[in-house]
Amino acid sequence: MTVALGAAAAGKSVVVVEKNALGGRRLSESIPCHALLAASRAAKKAGRVTDFVSGVQRPQIDFAQLRKEIAASVSAIAPNYSEARLEAMNIKVIRASGRFVKPDTCEAGNATIRARRFVVATGAVARRLPINGLDTVRPLDCAALCVLDRLARRLIVIGSDPQGVALAQAVRRLGSEAVIVSGEPLFAGEDEELAEPVRAALDRDGIEIHEGVRILRIEPRGEGVRLFIAAAGRETQVAGSHVLLAAGRMPAVEGIGFAAAGVRYDASGIETNRRLLTSNWRVHAAGAVVKGAWEQGAAEWHAGHVLRAILELPGAEIAKDAAARVIWTSPAIAVAGISEAQARSAHRHICVLRWPLAETERAQIERQPGGHIKLITSRTGTILGAGIVGAEAEALITPFTLAISKGMTARDIASIMCPYPAMAGAIGSASSTFVNNRPEVSLGRLLQAAAQLIERQRGEFRELAGAIAGKTRRFFR
Repeated sequence: MTVALGAAAAGKSVVVVEKNALGGRRLSESIPCHALLAASRAAKKAGRVTDFVSGVQRPQIDFAQLRKEIAASVSAIAPNYSEARLEAMNIKVIRASGRFVKPDTCEAGNATIRARRFVVATGAVARRLPINGLDTVRPLDCAALCVLDRLARRLIVIGSDPQGVALAQAVRRLGSEAVIVSGEPLFAGEDEELAEPVRAALDRDGIEIHEGVRILRIEPRGEGVRLFIAAAGRETQVAGSHVLLAAGRMPAVEGIGFAAAGVRYDASGIETNRRLLTSNWRVHAAGAVVKGAWEQGAAEWHAGHVLRAILELPGAEIAKDAAARVIWTSPAIAVAGISEAQARSAHRHICVLRWPLAETERAQIERQPGGHIKLITSRTGTILGAGIVGAEAEALITPFTLAISKGMTARDIASIMCPYPAMAGAIGSASSTFVNNRPEVSLGRLLQAAAQLIERQRGEFRELAGAIAGKTRRFFR
């Protein structure tokens, strides 16, 4: 949508091929999911009212009303993804599957499209888990969860996908019981320093977690389901009213004719260069279909670069290390750039800077004292990566995506003015720890190196003076 509208505004002839709803999963899943997460955060805050208001009962969730609120959010945003909006920009919309038949030709329905540039933005599809009996229980996805007649009494989330973990926490805060069952550890591959506060929050919320277990089978049980798992050599049962699959997603690359187009790809996505150009110079790729792309938030970011490349504008090359991603639990985890482990393997010397969010007065005012900022810099202070866990992590990570893409240093970040009181004050505080500590370390090393140099030069001077004196004595004999 972003590329199509931008190219049309620049006077290009544009065709959009889409067999499903325009906007992809944005309207059907992403917006409902985030509306549900927002409701759970509001419910948590509402529960805190009893801390300072007497005679107030804890709020009861009206799920029917919540469902209407979610639908209202979708309705408010839907016009941005409407066919009428595209047609008003003279963009032709073909509601059919598209498939390359030649490097410069695509077929969609009864239409044959030849173009100078193509943009593939097919996104990702849900992974299917090989669980015996899964087809007998009609598992939910996020879209189906948000339109239930009533809140799930006991939700079983199968898988460790971060979105599934966040939804389990959300329904628990809205009044459901929640169980997470995963063959892998939760937050596998994440910095444990950032994941631990989230684990503690899940425990406080009363979420039942079975991780690193083997799922044997699943079967209906009355109006609910029963899941059989094996852990530590023992078979146990987990009962629930509904099942939500959270096995993650994989790039949608099948059935598009990439072989005919000469586009290199595999199950992990399409190969692209820094201009998001594929092995076919006519074809760009954007969003979750790109190999190595983070699914959420990548599409619009990619679209801006692809549009600049198509219009031959500067700034088309993408800084992949600057990509940010967010795990929408409470507290949220946001990361950008490379991790501490990656930095240590790539750089001989790094600096790790930390600052607790509790040190900001805004955190104390809002009664959200948990979490911290973790920065990874080079020896000279260049920002290599950032990780944040805590309130407003998704907003606090943004300056670091800019810093990483522009090669900025901790000193640059420390010089940014933040309004008072704001959680963003922790950004400058974390960065200033490098500024404050670095001069002492640098001065000490500089003095030591200078002393060694002087001593070495003194010895060389003595040797040179001795050699000159010897030659002088021989010359005057």
